[in-house]
Amino acid sequence: MWLLSLGLVVPLATVECVYQAMLARVPSLPQKVEGPSPSASWNQVRWAQSEHTPALRVQPVWPTTLLFTLMKVTLSRPAAGGMRGTMPHGFRLAGSVAHTWSRLQDRTGERRIRVFETLALTIWLTRTWTAEELLAFEARHLWLGRDLIGAHAAAPVLLRKEWVRLDATDAALLLAIAENPRDVGCAPNRVRQRRDRLLGHLSDAGVVSAAEAEAARTSPPALSSPAREPSCPRR
Repeated sequence: MWLLSLGLVVPLATVECVYQAMLARVPSLPQKVEGPSPSASWNQVRWAQSEHTPALRVQPVWPTTLLFTLMKVTLSRPAAGGMRGTMPHGFRLAGSVAHTWSRLQDRTGERRIRVFETLALTIWLTRTWTAEELLAFEARHLWLGRDLIGAHAAAPVLLRKEWVRLDATDAALLLAIAENPRDVGCAPNRVRQRRDRLLGHLSDAGVVSAAEAEAARTSPPALSSPAREPSCPRR
C-alpha cells in the first residue's frame, strides 16, 4: 500500500513543482479590475458560453485535478462535445484571461508569456480568482471593433445601452460581435447567425427560456454601427 501511495505522491509533487517553476517565470501577474462589475445577465451568458454550465463556480486546478483529467480524457471515448465534460469549470475562461494578459504584456514591451507559462498562469487564476473576477477582467479587455475595447465601452455605441443594463439577449449579441467585429459593418447576417446559435445553447442550458430565445431570433439585431464603416473585403 505504501508503494502505491508513493507512486501517487511522486508524480503529484512533480506536477506541482513544474507548475511553481513555470509560474515564477511569468514576468508579472494580472490584477483584478476595479470599477463597475458586469451585469448578472452578462456573467450568466458568457459563463454558459465558455463553461457549458449555468453555475458560476471556478473549480481550482490542483495536481490531482490535472492527473485525473488526463486519465479521463485518455480512458473515455471521444464524445460529440469533445472535451467539454472533462475540463474543470472555469478553466477555459481562466485560459482566456491568461492569453489576454499575455497580449497586454506584449503590447507594453514586456516579454510575451510562453506556452507553459500561460498554462501555469491559467492554473494560478483558477486557484485565486472567482468566476466574477475572471468575467470582469475579460469583459473589460474584450475587443469589439476598432477603438471599442471592453463591453462597457461597446454597449453604448453598438446597442445604445449602458453595460450594467444589458439583458441576456444583448449580451449574446455583443459576444457574437466579439467573434468577428468587422461583421457589424460588412456581414451583419453572420452576426445574427452567431447570436442565434448562442441563444440556442443558452436555452438548452436554462440561462434563457425557449420563448425568450425564439423572440430574439425572430427580430433582427438592433445594432448601431460606428460612424466610420470599415473597408469590407470583396466576395
